[in-house]
Amino acid sequence: MSSDRGAPPRLTEAELPAVTPLEFVVTRGNGRPGLDVREGEFEQVYSVDDMYSRLLFIALCRQEGTTVYRRPRQRVVTLCVRTTLSKHNSLWQRFLSLSAMLDGQLAEATQKFLAEHCERSER
Repeated sequence: MSSDRGAPPRLTEAELPAVTPLEFVVTRGNGRPGLDVREGEFEQVYSVDDMYSRLLFIALCRQEGTTVYRRPRQRVVTLCVRTTLSKHNSLWQRFLSLSAMLDGQLAEATQKFLAEHCERSER
């Protein structure tokens, strides 16, 4: 379980045209049309190797209201998320902080289990 996860994967030049950072939406308020600007969504692909970290990431995505999915034939460690840039950034930062805590607690639980069940008995 490595805690050196670093930054989320970067987009390639081929993927950049698919990103629309801003969307313009026509609104109808008070009977008059208006123009509203909101942040656009894009798909980000994450690779989370550890099973428990992957479960944590999926739970955080669901808590944020985003859908996590895999495309056909993608590996189990590959997770796709479609949301705004600010949500991607906050999701990844939250995942990094909670993942470090999870790794620490799993290490403690493993040490405790090994001490209880795998110590040599004195003869």
